Amino acid sequence: MPVMRRTMRIHVAPHRQNAKQDRQEVAMAGGFAMNMISSELLLGLAQNIGLFAVVAVVFLQIRSRAAGWPTPVANTLLGLMFGGVAVLGMADPVRVAPGLFIDARNVMVGLAGPFGGALAGAAAAAVSGAFRFWLGGPGALAGVTSLVGAGLIGMLVGAAARRSGRFGNRHLAALALLVTVMAPFSFLLLPPDMAYRMFETTLVPLSLGNFLGTLALGTFLRKEQERCDLQIALTESQRRFAATVANLPGGVYQRVLTVDGRLRFPYCSPGFFQVMGLPPTERVTLEALNRILHPEDRPRLFASIHASAETLEPWRLEYRIIWSDGDVRWISVSSRAARRDNGDIVWDGIVTDVTETKRNEQALIQARLEAEAASRAKAEFLATMSHEMRTPLNGILGFARLLLDEDLTPRQNHHARLVRDAGRSLLTVIEDVLDFSRIEAGRLALNHTSFAIRDLIANCAAVLRLEAEAKGLTLHAAVAPDVPDWLRGDPDRLRQVVLNLLANAVKFTEHGDVGVTVVKTADTPAGPHLTISVADTGIGIPQDRQGQLFQRFSQIDRSRGGTGLGLAISRRLVEMMGGTVGVQSQASVGSTFWLSLVLPEADPPAGSGAPCAAELLVHRRPARILLAEDLAMNRELTVAMLRGAGHRVDTVADGRQAVAAVQRETYDLVLMDVHMPEMDGHAATREIRGLPTPVGSIPILAMSASALPEEVQRCRDAGMNGHIAKPVDRAAMLDAIDEAVGWSVQGGRAAEHPDGAARRGAMFETFAAVEPIPLRQPLDRAMLTRLSDELGEEACARLAAAFLDELPQRTSRLRKGSESGCPLAEAQALTAPAANLGLVRLASACRALSAALRAGRRHEAEGLVGSVLDAAEEGADALRDALLPGPGSSRFKSLAKDIVRTP
Repeated sequence: MPVMRRTMRIHVAPHRQNAKQDRQEVAMAGGFAMNMISSELLLGLAQNIGLFAVVAVVFLQIRSRAAGWPTPVANTLLGLMFGGVAVLGMADPVRVAPGLFIDARNVMVGLAGPFGGALAGAAAAAVSGAFRFWLGGPGALAGVTSLVGAGLIGMLVGAAARRSGRFGNRHLAALALLVTVMAPFSFLLLPPDMAYRMFETTLVPLSLGNFLGTLALGTFLRKEQERCDLQIALTESQRRFAATVANLPGGVYQRVLTVDGRLRFPYCSPGFFQVMGLPPTERVTLEALNRILHPEDRPRLFASIHASAETLEPWRLEYRIIWSDGDVRWISVSSRAARRDNGDIVWDGIVTDVTETKRNEQALIQARLEAEAASRAKAEFLATMSHEMRTPLNGILGFARLLLDEDLTPRQNHHARLVRDAGRSLLTVIEDVLDFSRIEAGRLALNHTSFAIRDLIANCAAVLRLEAEAKGLTLHAAVAPDVPDWLRGDPDRLRQVVLNLLANAVKFTEHGDVGVTVVKTADTPAGPHLTISVADTGIGIPQDRQGQLFQRFSQIDRSRGGTGLGLAISRRLVEMMGGTVGVQSQASVGSTFWLSLVLPEADPPAGSGAPCAAELLVHRRPARILLAEDLAMNRELTVAMLRGAGHRVDTVADGRQAVAAVQRETYDLVLMDVHMPEMDGHAATREIRGLPTPVGSIPILAMSASALPEEVQRCRDAGMNGHIAKPVDRAAMLDAIDEAVGWSVQGGRAAEHPDGAARRGAMFETFAAVEPIPLRQPLDRAMLTRLSDELGEEACARLAAAFLDELPQRTSRLRKGSESGCPLAEAQALTAPAANLGLVRLASACRALSAALRAGRRHEAEGLVGSVLDAAEEGADALRDALLPGPGSSRFKSLAKDIVRTP
């Protein structure tokens, strides 16, 4: 029987006072077991079952409707409901025998605590206890005590259940057991004879009713509460999901690919329809999607869907759709794939409109392109302005130098110097701005090569020595003995940094000394760690201003002029080399600027040392060679070297003549100068490579004063087989020729390479570069003697005569700077013959001038021109003194006229 949660309690009706009737009812109690199934008992039980149903209905209503109510209100209502049902049970108890009644008061009050909390338990006990007290009678005190005990038990069990997080079976069993055990103890408050009768007649049915009723009604209410809680949680989850979907910047969808290949959309949020441009009432089908998909993106979209279905990888795609008004929109979709048990593939994902993002991306791309175009325009503008400003500046500075060479009055000389100095200052500004612009744009690259650190420091000191001496300063330069002679790095940029520091030291020093030193501070796996210091006894720098020194456009003393970019450029260059810069200074005492960096040690370039006799006497088989060289002096030298090795040589003066010569005569090899008039070596090589075989496949070796990787690559791209750097090393050149034509150095014919391109690549890996080590004296007599031994005494004399004959014209053009229009060409033309004749100081000065001109450092080049002119004068005197005493100038000229034979 589904007895609901009502504590079954024996009740003695207070209105029955007739003693006789009481005795009769007590006598009838003996037959209680016989009357349990009477119609009156069944009717009473039916009435109580109805009350239990009322409890369930009201409980569910309160639980479902009170979700948004305050908790105390909901719990109080539950307590009143449980107490009210207990009152109804006491008002109409179940009559089990004459004068013996039971009801479900303890069941109701006990269950109020676990399902409604302490407040509900207290409310139920108060309502039912007040009613029982109002009824009165000898059992009133026992009844109230029983109700209060049941309420306390329910509150304690409910508190324990809440601490564990769930009202489980063990809590319900404990509640039923405690309520069942507690109820009989209330009989002790009755009169003794009545208590005895109660124990004797009602203990068993009362205990069974309390225990079973608590279990039955508690189990039912707990299941309903769990169901109600799940319903509330589901409703809340749906509400949150709907709110989240509504706040998403797009839509949510579920797509299903069935095992039979059909594509369905069981769920689409309102945002999905808005993003896709579909009416909210339209059913999403494959046909509807095909209607709005952009034709170009349709194959890609379905291919990606099937790929995701095969791999179950997340599906992400951006594609275009066309709205009904013709507007093309970009859509981004993202979802995860999962396979159901029946084989269907399900994607749950989101879709967003990224049209504005795409438009912004296009705008950014366009802005980037415009910025790059503006940057290119800026670079072109700077290059144009540099050219346009340098051209008149060259005239200004050149004519200022010419004026200073004239016999001027002191006032005129002063004005001419002002013009020269102003021009140099403006040139420095232009160079600084261009350099910093290239650095900021990231277009400045370092060119790593082997260089002599002592020569570099000496050249830097030579550039500024005259300016320092004019101010009465002593300029020192020193390199520690343990610093390697040859290092690898970018000598041009390192020279620029050192010159800038030295120029600043000279500028800010009025008396005393300026010095540059190089010391090795440590040995590292990457190479020696060097510190280059420039010290002066100038005005010094206050401590609070030193932090601004290496910032762009920052100047300590505006009265000294300048752009404020020199130190910033120096810092950036040193950082590009992997080093650091710093300063130590004290006001009115002086400053020391230093740069610290690691430069790998390098071997001297090939040909920097004297070849041994065995190398010069190697037997080589003769070859017929065409030499294309525009400078007569270089032709004389190269022809002498080649003929001394037994080769037959024809010469031409430009690339066009070389193209004609290889078609007219048969040659084993062409030595092609790169820079020639009419047609340069690159263009001539490309034309020769376009000729039919075998002429088009003749080996061609480039000869150039530049050994930079860019120049070597240009030669390779033009179709040349190798590269020989000027000044030419005889042994290296002859080895290169033998390898190019396929002969070994022992004279035997070697196997030719099956692939000409591979042979050319191998040649480029081993091209010769000759960098003699400059000496302090103008002439290295050992080099001159070696040249005389190689070429013969008369040929060496004729070569020297040609050089001395041309030297005045070249130095004059170099001094004026306007006739040739390119001082770089004059410097490069002097470098190779000077080095070959042993004029090492002149060759070193020419190389430094060429490097400064190629890097665009015009101000530095201005100072180096004087060094070249001084070295040329000293070298010419030393060369005349070193030659045999017989020939004079007239004989030199006559010998120089018959040097070159053309085909």
